[in-house]
Amino acid sequence: TEEPAAARGPAPPPEADGPARLEPEDAPLLAALERNGRATYPELQRATGRSESSVKRRLAALLASGAVYIDVEYRSEVLGFSKSALLWITTTPAAMHSVGQALAFHDEVAFAAATAGPSHVVVTAVLRDTAHLYAYLSGPVGRLEGVQHVEAMPFLRRVKQLTYVGSY
Repeated sequence: TEEPAAARGPAPPPEADGPARLEPEDAPLLAALERNGRATYPELQRATGRSESSVKRRLAALLASGAVYIDVEYRSEVLGFSKSALLWITTTPAAMHSVGQALAFHDEVAFAAATAGPSHVVVTAVLRDTAHLYAYLSGPVGRLEGVQHVEAMPFLRRVKQLTYVGSY
């Protein structure tokens, strides 16, 4: 239905005629956004030396091209989800797409991708505790048609995660 699709946010921009192009003069804009993704247009104007309307147009073009996108990082522990696990899911070949599509709607799934090799789908699941992991594997994942095997690797301790200076 349209409701779950809308909950995932806007669709990615359509494919451009070629790869998105970053220009050398985009460096100050990108650096300012890396420091503070919530920077206002006047702040971006000061950081780049461009006019506010120029900053608005260029940022809109970069977003539309897909060269720049909005991403949110947060500490899931603050929201009560203290456990994470990596799941390698083996499916029947015909079920790989439908399993991936179904996983996209699971609240526990922070990341999912199709893979090549012994497993067909890899998932990062965010969970409240180990009981939640057990319930998730034996329930929603286990009931997916076409799932043949799941290997779960709970994260014991995270020592590095992609983040930007000053993010937290």
